[in-house]
Amino acid sequence: MVTTMTFLRTAIYIAAWLLVTACTPQKEPEQNNLYGNALTSLDVGKQVMPNQEIRLPDDHLSHPKYNVEWWYLTANLFDQQGNQYPLQWTLFRFSGTQSSSAWHDNDQFMAHAKLMTKSTNWFSEKFARGGVGNAGVSILNDSNKFSAFIDDWQWLSSDIDLLPASLSFDLTESVNVNLSMSSSGPYVLNGNNGYSAKQQDGGHASMYYSQPFINISGTLQLPEKVVEVSGKGWFDHEWSARLTDENTAGWDWFSLHLSNNSKLMVFRVRHTQLADSWFGTYISENGQQIHLDGQDIIASERTFKLVRGRQIPLDWDIQIPKHNIQLNVTAFKEDQWNDALFSYYEGAVTVQGSHTGVGFMELTGY
Repeated sequence: MVTTMTFLRTAIYIAAWLLVTACTPQKEPEQNNLYGNALTSLDVGKQVMPNQEIRLPDDHLSHPKYNVEWWYLTANLFDQQGNQYPLQWTLFRFSGTQSSSAWHDNDQFMAHAKLMTKSTNWFSEKFARGGVGNAGVSILNDSNKFSAFIDDWQWLSSDIDLLPASLSFDLTESVNVNLSMSSSGPYVLNGNNGYSAKQQDGGHASMYYSQPFINISGTLQLPEKVVEVSGKGWFDHEWSARLTDENTAGWDWFSLHLSNNSKLMVFRVRHTQLADSWFGTYISENGQQIHLDGQDIIASERTFKLVRGRQIPLDWDIQIPKHNIQLNVTAFKEDQWNDALFSYYEGAVTVQGSHTGVGFMELTGY
């Protein structure tokens, strides 16, 4: 929900923080230096702890004591002819310095939105300070509804819970998205009741829950026509002090909707000093949640392709032997690159093997 992986998007947040707070432009780091010098520029915020509890709907809101946070939706949408329109909408919140300004608070916001066809990618990003009125996550006083927004991009629920909700945003003057969303299954607490480790040594962690049972319908205003679409969505919400360090090389994240209505989320953190770490969650068709770690997950890259000058692993084999899952995961198309302040690969995938299905993957550090 790589995240773009959804849990390690710190590089993007730090870069955006530098953009909106620094006086001079920041250069994107070299490929082998994923975070550049940004990690030394931010204080480490409050750490998540293994005994913390996620309480919903309260924890749909912001957690300002933690430096990084995101509300992340990916969706596999189809029109009536079976044409696919993958979609991403993400609101990021981050902080790292204490502000004495009476004009804004300590938060910075960034948003990414994306819509694709087989032949076209539309992508846009926005930036805003917190406390000014043009970005935030809150319960609206006048209607008691959950709202996450930046400028005119808005997730607006029908009450204090996350869903049902509407989502609207524009990517260009001629590309607009208007969706209705509802849930058909439970929230999922990833890791240990929501405490999600990112390395085998426990060096980094987040609080992390998902809603993988989202039904979506709506309209896409495209340059040449209006398209009615429907499909499945996956929502992730995470918050942490800081998930990565200078030895993190990147991550690979997958969220998969399988043919029997079960769900699978797996991610790998690639590290220069430690062994790669695999974690995940398997959600059965009846909503049972099972934590996965490196002993449960067998995954490997099958094919690398050249995308925007980088060798990217676009085809994967993923196995969960305990649950009789053996999957071939393939990119919807080769170029699904997000050309953002910190660029990364965020794209739809198709699934074959013991199950069929659709989903998303996020790949960074390549």
